[in-house]
Amino acid sequence: MMSRVEINPHISGHELLRLLQICFLFVTASVPGANSDTDPSTGNVKTIDRLHAGLFLNYNKNIQPQFEGVPTPVGLGVTITYLDVEEMSGKLNVHCWQNIRWRDEMRMWKPSEYDNITEIALRTREVWKPDIQLMDGNDGGQLDDNHVVLTHDGHFQWTPAAIYVAYCNLNMINWPHDQQTCKLKIGSWGLKDIKSDVNFMGKGDTSSSKKIDSSVPSTEWEIVESSAKFVSQDYYGYMEYTLTIQRESSIYKAIIYTPASCIVILALAAFWLPPHMGGEKILINGLLIIVIAAFLMYFAQLLPIVANKTPLVVLFYSTTLLFLSFSTIIEVAVLYLATAKHKRRIPDVLKKLLHGKLGTWLLLSQFCVSLEPNSNQTKEMDEHLYENGKDADDDATNPLDINPNEVSVSRMIQFDWVLLATAVDRVFFVVFSLAFMTLAIICAV
Repeated sequence: MMSRVEINPHISGHELLRLLQICFLFVTASVPGANSDTDPSTGNVKTIDRLHAGLFLNYNKNIQPQFEGVPTPVGLGVTITYLDVEEMSGKLNVHCWQNIRWRDEMRMWKPSEYDNITEIALRTREVWKPDIQLMDGNDGGQLDDNHVVLTHDGHFQWTPAAIYVAYCNLNMINWPHDQQTCKLKIGSWGLKDIKSDVNFMGKGDTSSSKKIDSSVPSTEWEIVESSAKFVSQDYYGYMEYTLTIQRESSIYKAIIYTPASCIVILALAAFWLPPHMGGEKILINGLLIIVIAAFLMYFAQLLPIVANKTPLVVLFYSTTLLFLSFSTIIEVAVLYLATAKHKRRIPDVLKKLLHGKLGTWLLLSQFCVSLEPNSNQTKEMDEHLYENGKDADDDATNPLDINPNEVSVSRMIQFDWVLLATAVDRVFFVVFSLAFMTLAIICAV
């Protein structure tokens, strides 16, 4: 008689149910980013974990998601927080926040089925994300690895911080109030469909350029105009952002324009010194030349030598240096006219001009009135000494030995040459005033 063998199950029904729950928790915990927190009293999975497990159970983060049967387009927006320009190297440094969006038709849910959860936060390593970088710069940019927000309608939103360093063709002719136009080409080598962020939600025409949302706290640069357009190539695409920035800084008025004004004023004031003070005039011009040379050396250290055009400020200082060189030569000639012992009279034509309307226009009439009485007084003193003299042989240096007519003539000749030197100073004062005014107008345009 065969004995009956009874099979005793090792796992009961309750234990089997418990094992299934553990397996489910293990599966959800193995999904990247899933939270396996449970209620220890009931063993129930939280709603957020259940939603996460349902959305990313069969998700492959290495494959670009699809929307409406085609690879999902990517919306790209830029919010600039700070920018700076390196003049010597021709680089534009941009600190910004990027607003990157895309949709996945397989990552949608009904909030009513999941305790009205409308969005969840994910780590960037859990999901697919576009490889956004600067296409034409010397730095690919550093994207911050922050969270990605997924909404119930399948929208992914990623807002990383980035630093881009792009080359810019600088035009320094109007420095330090120059306006530069630079371009940022931001995109991906593997995406062909990138849209402006303002158009990604279906607002506006994607073919038209849109302005960039910008907030620049820089004390030197201000964005005056910006636009964005999508450029599609054979196997990649990018957004081309065009930035027009204006340099505005009050410090340049103190270190450039104020010294320039003082240099011009001192250079013109030297023409009003008396003709016999030619040494002081030459000293003033020499000091101004040294100051301008120091400024030109400062500009050479501050500005790129290979710029397209020389800045007008540098042209102003270099031209002023040339003017001061000519002014120094003129002052040497004026000093010679005023101090040399002349034996010949000035031409009658010049004498008539100096004592006529030209002399009046050059303010020489007061100069004549102030010197002529001294000459008459000297002549009267000489005649008085001649009349009261007793013995001409008593003193070899007696003024009686000097012919008073010759003394008067020599003084008048010298006076006319001094008057001519003064007229030369006044004429070149007008010429240099017009020259500096013309130079300032040209450099201010």
